[in-house]
Amino acid sequence: MHQPPSAAELLRTVAATLTDEAVPALSGPVQHRVRVAANIVEIVARECELDEGLRERETALLAAIAGTDDATEVAAALRAGAADDPVEHDRIRDLLLEIVRGDLSIAKPGYDGWDGD
Repeated sequence: MHQPPSAAELLRTVAATLTDEAVPALSGPVQHRVRVAANIVEIVARECELDEGLRERETALLAAIAGTDDATEVAAALRAGAADDPVEHDRIRDLLLEIVRGDLSIAKPGYDGWDGD
């Protein structure tokens, strides 16, 4: 039985075609825009593969910060001093850092290993 390619595989093929064939054939601003387009296609491919688990994890991390996964309410809790206590500050910093690492694993792989120092 033939397995059709996944959406991520199709997107990676598009990105490779843009990067390997279109970019070298172009110059100037158009070359830059095609390079940006290839990068966007790669990001979408990674989202197809990683996004669901990362979003579920982000929801849990937000809830661990303020008891809700609503980003507006988490921001309000932080503004209200939820991280003012030194122990809470370190705990919340670690949770936020984990959220950022997850986002970076999609947007800019390789940068998700940053430890904040």
